[in-house]
Amino acid sequence: MGKILRDPETVKELAKTFEVSTRSVRSALDGVTQSDLAKRIRQRALDMGLKEKGKERVTVLK
Repeated sequence: MGKILRDPETVKELAKTFEVSTRSVRSALDGVTQSDLAKRIRQRALDMGLKEKGKERVTVLK
């Protein structure tokens, strides 16, 4: 399970939604915690359009 790329505003939004600290959200998105709550946070982040590190799309401009 890879890290999920995110920005500070999304972390705050997820923390508010799940009523947890931003640190808890970052731990969940980094794959440090594996609780049911962490899995729900990760799924919600992916549903919001965030991508796992290594699975993001890269466009090369020439």
